[in-house]
Amino acid sequence: MNPLARRGPLLVVEDDPGIREALTGLLEEAGFHVAAAANGKEGLQVMARLGLPCLVLVDLWMPLMSGCEFISHLREHPNRRNLPVVAMTASESPAPADVEACLRKPFASSALLDLVKAHCTRK
Repeated sequence: MNPLARRGPLLVVEDDPGIREALTGLLEEAGFHVAAAANGKEGLQVMARLGLPCLVLVDLWMPLMSGCEFISHLREHPNRRNLPVVAMTASESPAPADVEACLRKPFASSALLDLVKAHCTRK
């Protein structure tokens, strides 16, 4: 276990229900507590209710509030500026500068789990 890993839920922000459910299932099966949201606006609401997650996985292209807008809102709060965020996208466009990593869809589950294990403790 990484000594710098944080407790708390992992937040998955993904508009595609199939991908969101697959990510949530994979991460829960690996022993992590997971909260999920269907868009950036909902993701901010989940964080307001649950507190700071150990890591945020966010799709960059979503309706209502894109992943980039979500990250921008997230970084406005001082206690969230250093929160690790991993962007997920099928696009070849550059990832936002203030993310920990960018997973290009489709990505290997092992790559996702390695990133999560570096930042989150298991249940």
